[in-house]
Amino acid sequence: MSAPAKKQDRFHFLDGFRGIAIAMVVFAHAFMANILKFIDSFHIPYIGHLFTDFISSGLDLFFVLSGMVILRPYLRRERKFEVWDYIKRRMKRLYPPYFFALIFGAFVVWFNNAFPTWYNERGMRMEFSWLETLKEAGIVNINAMYYNLAWWSLNVEIVFYILVPLIILLFPLPHKLSDRKLYTILGFSLVGTVALQFFCTYNYPIVFNFTHIATNIGMFMEFPVCFMMGAFLATRDLEMKHAKVFLTVGGLLVVGSVFYVPAIGMRYSPFAHTGYGVLSGGLIIMGHKIKSFRDFWSKPIFVWLGERSYSLYLVHLSVFYLTDNLVSHITAERNIYYGILTRGICIPMSFFAAMLLFHFVERKYTKGLVTANVFWPFPLSRLRQVVNGEQPAKAAAPTTN
Repeated sequence: MSAPAKKQDRFHFLDGFRGIAIAMVVFAHAFMANILKFIDSFHIPYIGHLFTDFISSGLDLFFVLSGMVILRPYLRRERKFEVWDYIKRRMKRLYPPYFFALIFGAFVVWFNNAFPTWYNERGMRMEFSWLETLKEAGIVNINAMYYNLAWWSLNVEIVFYILVPLIILLFPLPHKLSDRKLYTILGFSLVGTVALQFFCTYNYPIVFNFTHIATNIGMFMEFPVCFMMGAFLATRDLEMKHAKVFLTVGGLLVVGSVFYVPAIGMRYSPFAHTGYGVLSGGLIIMGHKIKSFRDFWSKPIFVWLGERSYSLYLVHLSVFYLTDNLVSHITAERNIYYGILTRGICIPMSFFAAMLLFHFVERKYTKGLVTANVFWPFPLSRLRQVVNGEQPAKAAAPTTN
């Protein structure tokens, strides 16, 4: 494959999607609980469910993008799949930032327990131990204990990575993936996933249970269709007719997920994950096919944030925990002052911590970045030049050394 063709595989609008997705995740962790309390006061639970699923959909988009980006060179036969090379690539990409985030997360938990307040009883209850640190160093965590609760989804990602060789072996070649086969595989994936969820719920609830949140690798069973959608997008270029189907089906699944399901007596949240995964597929196709749509999501600030999304994902909750503890030393309860102080401090500090982790660790292990040397995203004019491949004026360079 030629060098220009390889360079084209780095689509700016996908980084833009990542940037918005991680912003939604941070927003959810910062404000979701209070917003849901406000919505609940009006006794309109369906609105609360729709809002929850929408804000949480950034995670579904991440899984679709992950499946697409990882599988694309292999399913299109642009790169030969070699197990050891694949493992090294994944470990090199994921582990160095995670290792430093784990050290920081362990310190935060130790600090919060060394200097306890009322927050230890009403917020962060995790305790530090060297054994727990060693367990979490392996990323995959069976016992659902995390220094940083956001890391549960990284366990889900690892399960997908393990299944990649099987997907490559069984998935149709690009020229054999007809529309009929595409929709059939997607339909059977949905039916098979639901059947497996019901089977485990009633027979092995410790592995998966859809009546409550279980933050362990069994949660993978809520997201297979997201990864499958990524595989479809990786296999061949799809058209706007496919986007319309995905947007319609995904929207119906999302709306349908909030209603009562007699079989389980509750709203069926895995349908929401599936729905947003299918919707994400439609949006990604639109990004490829509609220039105005692609240009919007390729805005430099979105690209800059998207390239730092993994670092922000790894550290933001640890910063939240530390800030919550520090502020709890000067407030007696969760009141308006506590909320203003914690959110006013932890959100900008989360971004700054992510910038540090990205600049000193992650960027060294990531290929194809366009903003790797831009520490601060401002001024936007210079950032725009960097993203567009222009030579920025030296006098305007706000980079680190």
